[in-house]
Amino acid sequence: MSELEKIRELYKLLSPCYLCPLNCGAKRLKGEQGTCNSQVVPRISSYTLYKGEEPPVSGQNGSGAIFFSNCNLRCVYCQNYNFSQLGKGKDVSVLELSEIMMKLQSMNASNINLITATHFLPQSIAALRLARQKGLSLPIVLNTSGYESLEVLRLLEGFIDIYLTDFRYATDEEGIKYSGVPFVSTFTLSAIKEMLRQVGNITFDSKGIMKKGVIIRILVFPNGIENLRKILRIIKKEFSTDIYISLMSQYVPVYLAKNFPEISRKLIKYEILESIKVLREEGFKNGWVQYD
Repeated sequence: MSELEKIRELYKLLSPCYLCPLNCGAKRLKGEQGTCNSQVVPRISSYTLYKGEEPPVSGQNGSGAIFFSNCNLRCVYCQNYNFSQLGKGKDVSVLELSEIMMKLQSMNASNINLITATHFLPQSIAALRLARQKGLSLPIVLNTSGYESLEVLRLLEGFIDIYLTDFRYATDEEGIKYSGVPFVSTFTLSAIKEMLRQVGNITFDSKGIMKKGVIIRILVFPNGIENLRKILRIIKKEFSTDIYISLMSQYVPVYLAKNFPEISRKLIKYEILESIKVLREEGFKNGWVQYD
């Protein structure tokens, strides 16, 4: 299938909308709003050179991050709730989105980083194709919750070089409780399998910047050491301990987290140290620990 054919197929999934596992069926091309609170015009919160990603993703100059507004998840602890849950941001056309990509390249970004773009993937990929026609040559990152449709992921093959995916919950029950959607763990696991099929494990350029591959991010929750251990064992069983893990210990109890006592505080030092210990005990040696 050609690039143009893939983009056409992606747009078909916009109306009725089956872009994510929620399959809400909204006719977004006709102005209806999906469960993600989005219509057809892409909305972004901001774009910038962002140095907060993993070192080989950020590089020296920063990742060319485009933060999309709205989200298909309803995480009670959402760190970006102002734009992910409340929808703050600016509407942009596909052409404008392609120009943003070109601007980030001119700013010497290490890559183009599409952050929480699931609900705007047809428009993002169309913009990417336009930008490539104008000379965009950077690796493309999809920064995702992992709650992805296999049909959509398969249409992304050849467009996406790097997948930064979350793996937040060992069970689907936790996903319903804290992210408000069904089968998060199940869909995340199948999504990671497809991501690895497409791009494989990490490869770097001569400067140590990531060119291709998958990084699995695991957010460590308060009282969440057993959840972490279970996730690592799933990854070990389904894939291998060679995969790169990014352990995220910077959890902050914002948004609605105060309503859930077990996650209503920051991590204590013991939990951070214990999470690193568990990572090593389960045999994982590749990756990073993020503290802030």
